[in-house]
Amino acid sequence: MTQKIVDGDRYTEVYVKVDPDSPLYVEPLGITGTAYQLAATATSTNTQLTSSCKRLTMRAVGADIRYQVGSTTQTATAASHFIANGERLDIGLPSTPHIAILRNASTNGTLEVTELL
Repeated sequence: MTQKIVDGDRYTEVYVKVDPDSPLYVEPLGITGTAYQLAATATSTNTQLTSSCKRLTMRAVGADIRYQVGSTTQTATAASHFIANGERLDIGLPSTPHIAILRNASTNGTLEVTELL
């Protein structure tokens, strides 16, 4: 069976041949947008992302990092989401996305972020 998969007007159509007993889920990542190298220090810093950005991929470099995502200015704390040094995460974003970051311990690091539009 061939199934048409469309996610709103943001993505081109994707046709996938699937077994009806084993559904195949496809999530288009989009095209790359702006790249950021965000410094994770002892103070939380907020960055406003491109308003049309719906997803991002991020990688922690040099340190474990805490992050917080939302639709307005954010503040990362010791209880915020965690990404380990060397780990990569892909996440969905709310409208008018912001991301705040903070180092997890005493070592500064960088959060490499690529917007997926």
